[in-house]
Amino acid sequence: MAVQNAKIGAILGFIGAVILLIVGLSGISMSINLYGPGFVPIFIPYITAGVTSAISAIGLYGAVLVIRDNFIGYKFLLIAGIVGIIGTFIPIYVYIDEWDWTYSFYLSSSFSFIDLVLMLIGGILGFALAEKKERKE
Repeated sequence: MAVQNAKIGAILGFIGAVILLIVGLSGISMSINLYGPGFVPIFIPYITAGVTSAISAIGLYGAVLVIRDNFIGYKFLLIAGIVGIIGTFIPIYVYIDEWDWTYSFYLSSSFSFIDLVLMLIGGILGFALAEKKERKE
């Protein structure tokens, strides 16, 4: 029964990783709106969207590992959640236009932290609900 409860964490992590993948891919497709004379260098939105998609790929890999009964995947879910949350607070480019509007670009994007928190909670639940193995003496 503990094994099936532990898969709840994988499902939450999978949902969070898919939402994060949608955010990353939409960041790539919507970055064409940011180009203009003197606004943003062309590579900044692609860095943000690429890092977001890479974090999502790590989360998806971890969730798939857990669904295939390899509980090492919960480490990947935890790492993806923690790196994603830290990355949303690291600015990589700040632009101030002529009307004193400030535009900040961060290392990774998020959908209101819902996706990253789902991956983090999925990893924590996986370790908390994992089947306990007894020591052989």
